[in-house]
Amino acid sequence: MDTSLHISHTQSISTSTAEQLSCITSEFYAQQAQSFSATRQAPWQGWQKCLEAMPQLLAGEKPSVLDVGCGNLRFARFLCGEAGIVPAKYFAVDNCKSLVESGNVGTHVSELVFIELDVIKRLLDNTLSSELTVSACDLVVAFGFLHHVPGTKKRLQLLRTLLEKTKPGGFVCVSFWQFMNNQKLADKAYETTVQGLQALGIDASELEKNDYLIGWQGKAETWRYCHHFSQEELDKLLASLGSDVQVCAQFSADGKDNNLNRYVILQRV
Repeated sequence: MDTSLHISHTQSISTSTAEQLSCITSEFYAQQAQSFSATRQAPWQGWQKCLEAMPQLLAGEKPSVLDVGCGNLRFARFLCGEAGIVPAKYFAVDNCKSLVESGNVGTHVSELVFIELDVIKRLLDNTLSSELTVSACDLVVAFGFLHHVPGTKKRLQLLRTLLEKTKPGGFVCVSFWQFMNNQKLADKAYETTVQGLQALGIDASELEKNDYLIGWQGKAETWRYCHHFSQEELDKLLASLGSDVQVCAQFSADGKDNNLNRYVILQRV
């Protein structure tokens, strides 16, 4: 395994580095929307477990849903299809319109509202809460998205904003990618990060611990910023949310060994 990243990291990523990493990720999705969407069709195994942890949601009337970083809408398709839940309103938020459009077929939501918004950019300039103009929802989800948010402080800020957009008694479901749990993914992450940092002129010391640049299908000059979440970091993040939040469930799922994503289900008290 490549050990060239085992150096001192910054305690807090700079705004300029965070902006650069955010741009790299946005460019990745804009350029690779079609090939990425093609590999992201099946529902995640963990989604059914999420629903089982929220019996109150299933027992009520049709829920309103906010999906932040919705990608190709496969969670919407899962809800309406396998889960048999047709939301009254579904707010789909993403900055890659072509990715969203690639998944719109077969999404039988009563009212699907697409909001084209660069969530990370708005986080970095502290305008997300005001720019994300949606009414509070019964269910707020962010799947496969938190690992693209650069900086511990901004990840905490995003979780707080998601809770703001949740009705009292409503739920927030978030996945945290733990790709370094898989040896093959870990080896690849080390390799592409070294290549990416060199090509982009970023010093590894500018990154926070567990920050990586991950490639895509062996394509040259193609990376996206991804953060691996340790359990220790996750515990600190949840402890920082305050007393008006209850952690309802936390579990691992997805991948061959059921350990690629750590799911957290929060209820706004």
